[in-house]
Amino acid sequence: RGSPLAFLSRSANPTAAMVLVEEIDEDEQADTVSELKSLEEAPKKTSLNKGFLEKAKDKPLYGPDGSNEGKVDPNTHKAHTEQKLNKEMNEGMNRGAHENNGIERPPWYTKEWPKDCQYNSPGCHLEELETSGHKTDIHREMIRGNNRWKEALAPGQKTIRVCFSQATDEDLNEIIQALKGNEDVTELDVSHNHIKDGGVQALVAALAAGSAPNLQELRVYSNEFGSLGETMLTQGLPVFRKKLEVHWKEPSWANIARDGAEKAAAGYAAVAPPAA
Repeated sequence: RGSPLAFLSRSANPTAAMVLVEEIDEDEQADTVSELKSLEEAPKKTSLNKGFLEKAKDKPLYGPDGSNEGKVDPNTHKAHTEQKLNKEMNEGMNRGAHENNGIERPPWYTKEWPKDCQYNSPGCHLEELETSGHKTDIHREMIRGNNRWKEALAPGQKTIRVCFSQATDEDLNEIIQALKGNEDVTELDVSHNHIKDGGVQALVAALAAGSAPNLQELRVYSNEFGSLGETMLTQGLPVFRKKLEVHWKEPSWANIARDGAEKAAAGYAAVAPPAA
C-alpha cells in the first residue's frame, strides 16, 4: 500500500496504452479532507472592519488646519483674479465680436490668437484708438518750450504737475519717457488737458510695466478720453498697480468752482458797458 502500481490494459486495439495509477494512503486522504473542512469553517477575514466610518468620526483624518492638499497658493488666487479682471476688461472694451456677431465663420477661418479679433473674422470690427496731437510745430513748442513744462519734468521732482497746459497725447509721450526708471515722483497730475484714449493706453501700459514705481497718486480727470480710457484706468491699471490711487473722475468741488466762474463771467458781461 502507498506504492504506485502500473497496470497494462489490453484491448482489441493492437496498440497498447500504459496508465500510471498512484494509490493514496488512507491516512493522507483523511488529513487532506480535514484541512479542507477547516478552511471552509474558518471565518473570512477582511481588511475593512464593520463600522469603521463611525469610529473615524472620533479621530478625524486631519488636524484643525485641515489637509495640505486643500490649500491654494496665493499666487494661484492672484492669477485667477487677474484673469477674471482681464476678461471683464476685454468685454467692457468691446474689442472683440461676441459670438462673431451671429455671422457664420468661413471654412478658412483659423481660431488661434487673437480669437474673434482676427483679420479673417468677418464679424469683428476694430478701429484705432482716438489720439490727439498738435496742428503745427509752433503749438508743440508753446507747450514743451515753456519753463513750467521743463521744470515739471526736471529730474528729482516728487510731483509732476502739468495740468491746464493744453497737453495732448503727443506731449504725454514725453512725460512717459520721464517716468521710466523715475523713483522720485510720487504724484502725477495731467488733468484738464486734451488726452484721449490713445494717450491713456500709453500711460497705463507704461505704469503697468513698472514706470514710476513709487507713484501714489494719478490725476487724469477732465480730459477727452472715452469709455475705453475709463475702462483702462478703472479696471486695467488697478490690477498691476494696486497701491496707486487713480483720480479719473472730476471731483465735485471742481464742478462748483466752474459753475461759479461761469456765473461770474455771465454777470460781468451783463453789467459791462458796451464797447465803443
